[in-house]
Amino acid sequence: MNHKMIALLIGVALLCAATAMPSSIVMSCCTEVSNHIKKNMLRQVDCFEIQDTQMCNIKAVIFHVDSRKLCADPKNHQLKKWMLKNKSKKQCKARS
Repeated sequence: MNHKMIALLIGVALLCAATAMPSSIVMSCCTEVSNHIKKNMLRQVDCFEIQDTQMCNIKAVIFHVDSRKLCADPKNHQLKKWMLKNKSKKQCKARS
C-alpha cells in the first residue's frame, strides 16, 4: 500500500474511535416549563441560566435552587423582570 492509503486508513480509524467514545459533556435539558414560579422560591435562587434551542428542544430559564433545577417559561413577564433585577445570579458555576 502507498503512504496516502495508509494515512487515509489511519484517519478513518481515528475518526471511528473518537465517535465511539462517550462524550464527557452531559446535557440535561428541560422538557417542559412552568408558567409561574412562586416569589418565595425566587428568593432562594442560587443562580439561573438560559436554555436555548441550539442544544435542547425548547427554550427555558433554568433556576438553580439548592440542588434542584426549576424550568420556567422565558416569555413570562414577571420572570423577565426578576431576571433583569438579578443579573448577578445569571452565571451558574460548574457544580460537582
